[in-house]
Amino acid sequence: MTARAKPLGFTLIELLVALAVLALLLLLGMPSFTTFVRNSEIRSTAESIVNGLRTASAEAANRNVRVAFTLAGGGDPSWAINVVKDPDTKELEQPPIQAYSKSEAGRSTKVTVTPGNQLQVTFTGLGRVQNQGVPNDHLQQIDIGPIVSGEARPLRIVVDDPNPADPAKPRGLRMCDPDPALSALTPPDPRAC
Repeated sequence: MTARAKPLGFTLIELLVALAVLALLLLLGMPSFTTFVRNSEIRSTAESIVNGLRTASAEAANRNVRVAFTLAGGGDPSWAINVVKDPDTKELEQPPIQAYSKSEAGRSTKVTVTPGNQLQVTFTGLGRVQNQGVPNDHLQQIDIGPIVSGEARPLRIVVDDPNPADPAKPRGLRMCDPDPALSALTPPDPRAC
């Protein structure tokens, strides 16, 4: 009498059950993964802009000339750093010292600037923001958020924040979270604007 051999492998039903469980886990995890990816893009774009601003300030101090940091505009997070050729006409030397394109990291991010008509900040030969004594004469705040609405956390870059103790002395460059709940905490969260 010959014994019947036990078949090796999976049955079709076992395979379908495993695929159904895998599909359910992917379906449940996809919103969290999408939010993670959006937050990573926002953080990467914000860090790129902060690093660009710091580089422009350092280049101005190293070269002892005026250096401009310019955003592309229209919500595009692309930027360039140029030496200011003529301070009166604000003509910039080409090619830029350094440039960043949104295709490098921030394809799904947008920027909003304050004041709305300014896309440039100029640093003096000392590496400080050049104030010309006119209100809103340079880029002061950059908000970075997602193009698509969702649960992503926006970030804010404050370029030239007035010091409440002495408004003539700005506090300088910092990145923060504009969520009002963070600043309402006691003590306030250091990430808050």
